[in-house]
Order: sequence, then C-alpha cells, then structure tokens
Amino acid sequence: MMREQVPAETDESSLTDPPENHAGPRKSARLVTLPQRRLGWRLASARSWLGRRRFHATRFLYVPPHLHLADPSIAGDFLSGQIVLGGRTLLTGGRSPFDLPPPCRSFSVGLHGFEWLRHFDASGDPEIRKGARLLARRWMAKRQQAAWPAAEDPEAVPRRLIAWVTHSALLTDQADFSEYQALLKHLQRDAAMARVLATQRQIGMLALEAAIALLFHALALDRPASALRQAEMLFQDNLEQGLARDGGPLDRNPATAVRLAANLIPLLALYRARHSGPPEMLGPNLLRLISFIRMMQQPDGGLALFNGGGLAVRDLVSQVTRFGSGRVPRLDSATESGFERLEDENGIVIADTGRQPPPGFDENATASALSFEFSTKADKLIVNCGMPAWAEGEVARSFRVGAAHSTLLIDDQSFVSLAPQTSLLEGRAYGLTSAGQAGPVERVVTPGMQYLVLRHDGLADSLGYRVERHLTLLGGGGLQGLDRIIQTDGRGQNRRITLAFHLHPRILPVMLSRQDGVMLRLPHQQPGRDLWLFEAPGLPLHLEESRCYDQEILNPKTEAIILDVPISGSLDLHWRLVPYQG
Repeated sequence: MMREQVPAETDESSLTDPPENHAGPRKSARLVTLPQRRLGWRLASARSWLGRRRFHATRFLYVPPHLHLADPSIAGDFLSGQIVLGGRTLLTGGRSPFDLPPPCRSFSVGLHGFEWLRHFDASGDPEIRKGARLLARRWMAKRQQAAWPAAEDPEAVPRRLIAWVTHSALLTDQADFSEYQALLKHLQRDAAMARVLATQRQIGMLALEAAIALLFHALALDRPASALRQAEMLFQDNLEQGLARDGGPLDRNPATAVRLAANLIPLLALYRARHSGPPEMLGPNLLRLISFIRMMQQPDGGLALFNGGGLAVRDLVSQVTRFGSGRVPRLDSATESGFERLEDENGIVIADTGRQPPPGFDENATASALSFEFSTKADKLIVNCGMPAWAEGEVARSFRVGAAHSTLLIDDQSFVSLAPQTSLLEGRAYGLTSAGQAGPVERVVTPGMQYLVLRHDGLADSLGYRVERHLTLLGGGGLQGLDRIIQTDGRGQNRRITLAFHLHPRILPVMLSRQDGVMLRLPHQQPGRDLWLFEAPGLPLHLEESRCYDQEILNPKTEAIILDVPISGSLDLHWRLVPYQG
C-alpha cells in the first residue's frame, strides 16, 4: 500500500473545520507575520471612507455579458432555502443564508462572491428577481452594521465586484435613489480593495483576478478616463506576470485559464460598447489562453484533472473555446506551463512534465510530476483523482500528493512534495518543493508513431534514482509505456517502485488468472469495443480502491491498477494498455 494514499472512505462530516473557521478571510491560527499585518492594514484603509473615495461613481453605464450557464430553477431553490455552492448544500429553514455558518470555506466564498445572481437574472419570474434584490440588500445592510470578515474575504471581493457589475440591471431594477446609491458605495468599497489586491505579487493569480475586476468597474461605471488608464496599467502588468508565454496560468491550473478567459471575453464586449480599443495585449493573450485550454480538454469537453482542472464547469469550457472557434489552434506542447499532448485518430495522452509553479502560485498546485491521463475518442481510461470542490485542509492536501495521480513513486515518495510555507492570505499554507527538477522533454511525431519522453531527477539526491517515462501512442489504438529507473549513485540500495494507474469510475477492472494483466470493461460500449487489456509482462499487478472527482460522475469511487516492485539498481518497467482482441 502507498503511504501517500487518497482516503478510501471518509466521513463527510469530518471534512470541514468548525463553522467559525469559515466565517472570514483565511488567517493563521498562530503567528500573523508583518507582511500579513501590512496587507490587513491596507485593506482596512481601502474600506474606509478616505480610502475608497477615489473609486466614486454615480451610475452604471454598461452591462457586460457573461458566459456562465444560468438555470432559473436554481434561483427558486435558493429562495426556498436549499443552497448548493462549493460542492456543499446548506438548508436555511427560512433564515437568511448570511446569518448561518457556512458548511465549508468554498461555500462561503461562493456565497459572498454573488456569482449565483446569474440564476436569478435568467428568470422571468418577477418574484424571483425581487428575491435577488432583497438578498443583496440584506447583505449590504449586514455589512454596514458591523465588521463582517466573510464579506471582506479577498477571494470573494473580485468575484462580487464582477458579478454586481454584470447583473447591475437586476440589482437596480425598481430601486429607489437610496438603494441605488448603497449599491454604488459597496462597489466603491470593493473596487478600493481590489486595487490593493492587484498590487500584491505574493498572492498569485488572485492579483490578476482583482485587476480584471477593477477594470470591469472602470469600464462599466461612469469613472473618469484617468481611472480607466490606471486600471488598464494594473491589468496589463498582472497579465504579463500571471501568464506563461504559451498561455498557461502560472498556477498551472487549467480551470484558472477557463475562469480568466470567461472574464476577458466580456471585457472585450465592454470596450466595444464604449467604442474604445482594448489594450493591445488583451486579444493575443486571450487567444493564447484558449489555445492552452483546448490543449487540456478531453473528448467529453472537460479538462484533464491536473492542479484543480476538474473544477471547471464543462459548459463554461465549451463557451470559452467556442469564442476562439476557427481562430485558435490547439497547442500540443506547452513547455513553460509544463504539459504535453499526444493525439491521433484513436487516443489522447495529456502529460505533466513536472515543472513547478513559482512561489506564491503553488498553494493549490499538485505533486503531479510525470503523471498522465489517457482517453480514447469516446472514453476516459487512465485519469488522476482530481479535487473535490468541498475539500480543504488535510483532505485537500491528500488529493494534492503524488499518490493521487497516475505517476510513479519511489519508496512512497514523489518527485515533488508538499511543504509548509507562509502565505500572505493563508497564514500557514502548503506549497511544492523538490530537490531536483524536470529534465528536457523529447517529443517525436511521425505519420506512424507518436511518443513522449519525460524526465525528472527530484529523487536523485535523496534516493539515488532519476526517472524517464516513455509514453507511446500505438497506431492501432492503445498506449505503450516504459518507465526507466536509472541509478545515479552506484550504491545499489534496495528501493520500492510503485506505479499507479487510476481508472475512471466508468471502467470496471477484472484481475486475470495471470498476475501481470487486468481486463478493463467499458459497460456502456458495444460488444467488440467494450474490453481493454492492461498488462505489464512478468510484473505483479493488483487493484486498490481510489477516487476520481469528475463532474459527470455522481459516485467518485473507482479503482487503481498498482504495480509495486523492489529494485536494487537500474530497471526498465514495461506496460501497455490496448483494446482486447480475444
């Protein structure tokens, strides 16, 4: 059994901290550092009358579109007291959701981020639309009455700013002068906070999201030209700092790329409405983002499960990629972002080359070095575990470790590991660390063959081995693998190599009488296309329980094929996954 193991069965009641831990911004339970204090002072100053007066506006001018899927029935459930956000459900029992402790932190961010307004905006029922305005007014009244940490959560502020601007027609419908002014004052306060967040390089992609929100505010309201220029400068600076040249976000999360693109597309619409040209780098960077998203997209429309990619809603992925249809080629190699893709008429491989995000961008990144996913044109077979939307704390960390990915471990250690660090927002957080780095990627694509060679030496100093992973798409369908374990110190110490191949929950594995083969059954496919064979000639295989958090699957339970062998020197491990021909 692997020590870095995904929980097989977990009591969901134990997956959240006590409610008070979710009531406000993330803080360290121990020591608050000087940079954290400074950021807290700056945010508090921004919320003050003096700090926010620079962001004064008197009216809305434009209403940007949005790409997010909206369902009016969700708005009805929301008003009836059944609220689903961040993978959790809260039953209010007739009380205001703002007066109840949230079931998890992601729920709190979603609630105070107000992105759920889109469901109300999509409804034609006057009572439902009125209910959205009442909820917003209650929220504003409570924020005014006393210090309310949850309302000032740095992750919620940019989301709320964009949501209120986007759904301003809903919020201001039938509003009197005082209600209209109250909405503008709260937007003024959030814009001032977004300005502070957009200047903080240490908070990773959140700085870019805050800069985008500030630009929404400057474009959609009657702000002066100088405010728009300042917002554009912050936006351009953060966009250059937050994206790799191949279009991938520096946190290496494909879902982040989708979220950014879904906000940049409405920005272009705002510029058109103002008859103004957008910053020159906006269009090219948006197209690079979409090209990266297409690279990470699986045949079912979802994203490969690296670094939180599975949290992106497929409908939103579809809307974003549709924007670039016919104009954006799909990337096959994103060397700076650290991903490679092989694709032919029969299969798709998406692999993580093992690059690490820079400090400040790695607080949610996963130890997925040399992991991969394999799909046919119709089915996912080999996947990573992904991340549950509700996961936090120790549970979230358990899905970030190497064992939660289809990769290789030596003595239960992965090439990249989680290490505690001090975060400007989190207080105590966990980033990624490695004693080595990813090696050069070799990629060969010919009419008859496609293969990748990935390398990593993260365990060379500590355990005396570096690794090469060879992945080859077979012309007749299937995937062939070679994991080359290369001794570097000559000591010949005994080690244990563990290869994990996590299966998609739709796949039913059956152990064969011989220990080196596993039959994979695809029960939803027609006979003749419903059987695959995984084999590692001469090597013992076994099955272990696993989890896969794919959006289309209600039950995440699945199994992983495990290859576990001792070594005392260099060794080549061969395996393959092919359609079963009988």
